Amino acid sequence: MGQGHAISVLARAYFHSGGDPQYLDAALAGLKPFQIPSAEGGVLATFLDKFPWYEEYPTTPASFVLNGFIYSLLGLYDLRSIVPPEHAREAATLFDQGMASLKKLLLLYDTGSGTSYDLRHFTLGTAPNLARWDYHATHVNQLLLLSTIDGDPLIATTAERWIGYMNGKKAAHN
Repeated sequence: MGQGHAISVLARAYFHSGGDPQYLDAALAGLKPFQIPSAEGGVLATFLDKFPWYEEYPTTPASFVLNGFIYSLLGLYDLRSIVPPEHAREAATLFDQGMASLKKLLLLYDTGSGTSYDLRHFTLGTAPNLARWDYHATHVNQLLLLSTIDGDPLIATTAERWIGYMNGKKAAHN
């Protein structure tokens, strides 16, 4: 989450400064932790040894916090969108890999009446860590924003269902 916010600010500073290279260099340096496993000091975790995930709280085992991951994606998207293409490749790759993971794992956060804050119930075998309503609202707003970037109907329909949960609706299986 912190990496995503910092990269976003630096990418925007680069743009608004007219291309000051110090901002670009700092933003690109901010990509390094995305390549380093969280157990080694980076933010990269892998769900089921298959899906890359950028950790808000790098822990062992990984916790797979949803809002922090999406904030990371938004920072990567900003960098990919703002800087010259020759500098944006790594951010674009990380963003694309992250979006692919999000699409595969998103429904694991759906409880049928709200959202789970993280996936510790998978990694630790505990009860789900249900998101407070303010985090649930953050999840919804993040998905609504992502739906303007990526047209996959999964993102928009999930956001709409989660809005319904805020109005007392429950998933059909409940």
